[in-house]
Parts: sequence; C-alpha cells; structure tokens
Amino acid sequence: MPKRALIIRHNEHETLGENYTGVLNDRGFELHAINVFEGAPNFADFDPPMLNEIDFIIALGGALSANDDYPAIHAERHFFSEAIAYGIPSFGVCLGAQIMARALGGIVEPTGGYEFGLRKIWITRAGADDPVFGELRVPLVPTLHGECFNIPPGATELAFGYMLCRDGTFRRQSLAFRHGNSYAFQFEPQLTLDELKIWNRELADDYKLMGPPFDPILEAEANLREFSSYSPIYEAQSREMLIAFLENAGLA
Repeated sequence: MPKRALIIRHNEHETLGENYTGVLNDRGFELHAINVFEGAPNFADFDPPMLNEIDFIIALGGALSANDDYPAIHAERHFFSEAIAYGIPSFGVCLGAQIMARALGGIVEPTGGYEFGLRKIWITRAGADDPVFGELRVPLVPTLHGECFNIPPGATELAFGYMLCRDGTFRRQSLAFRHGNSYAFQFEPQLTLDELKIWNRELADDYKLMGPPFDPILEAEANLREFSSYSPIYEAQSREMLIAFLENAGLA
C-alpha cells in the first residue's frame, strides 16, 4: 500500500514544487492535496482524510492568518492538534507553521513589518545539532510573511532572525521549531526558482507591504536576481533536509 502525503494549500500560487514532490514520488508517496483557497471568500470547507489514512502532512503558506475567524482555519487548527497528538510527522511552512503553532498552544501575531526575499537566519545550537534542520548548512533563506509565531509549549527553537519593522526598529522573531517529529518553518524550504518567478508575477503587490523604505520594483528585481544565483545551493540543502526528515520519521 502506498504511503500517503497530505498537502494543504492556502494560495493557488503557492505550490509544492518538483524539488519536494520529486523526493516524495521517488519514495513511493501518493500525494493528496486540499486546496483551502477554493473555499473563498468564507473559507468554510476543510475536509481532510482520516488520520489513519495519512503518513505525512505538509501545510504551505498563504495570505490568510492563523488567527482568522474562518471555519476552515478553525478546523485546520483542530486537525493539526489531533494529527500531532496522533504522531503524524508534519511540515508546516509559513501560514502552515503558524497554524501548527496555534494548534500547539502558541501565539501568532503581526511582526510590525513584512519580508519578501532572502534573509540571514541564526541557527540555534539545537538547530545545528538537529538531524533534520542541521542539513540547512547555509543560513540564508527565502521569506514571505508579515506575521510570526512564538515557540509553543513543548517545542524547541531551531532558528531565529530579525525583522526590520516599518517604524525603523528591529524585532527578533523565531523562524523554526521542532515539536516531536514535526517541524515548523517561518520561511520557505520548498521554494524553487521556478516558483519564485511565479510569485514575482502573481504576488507582486506583496512587495508594497514592506513599507516606504523599500521600492517594490527594485525589491522584486533584487529578490529574483539573488535567488537565481543561490537557488541551486538552497534547493539542494532543502531537499536533503526533507530526505533526513523522512528517514528520521521512518518514512524513507
């Protein structure tokens, strides 16, 4: 019987690209997607498979908030609390990570700024020693977010960074945590260059959210130029991180 990976999508332009789907396909996973964004504008539908039918969960990002009072967001938070308690290995990315944090009793709140581009991160000692997160050896990651999570009870911080807020101050923000066999990322481990090109076209208005110090056109050009050079390194170490995750979870 094939292993089953559940992919939760919150935006039609944020996908699980070939870098990750290739790894999962090579290891015999059947991919099942839930497109939460198809329930707009009320986001009323979230109908996942039974937990005993799922081997792995990956929840991607989107423009919603983990604090939104939508039926689908409430249902997804409840689903994650049950899935993690059930022991299903999970990957939460951006909004998916924030929903995981809320499901575990953490707090999600606005950062006071907005990031869209490559950012330096600081990997904690626990992160460097972690058998999965330790594969992220170059501490430079693509980001796209305006909210952040704190580290929920029982979780371990793996990385943090600093947000340049709209008022000119810097704010420390947690960027990754581990809880049991599940991981949450406030950056985009799955991102490939092909996907960034789509984001630059379809999510161009997000650059405007960075505030007056940033020129949206220049930021978009710089993001694409910098990631074009860096993406082979980033995609390789992100792929190794997913492989290590599957091996440590007994799913390889």
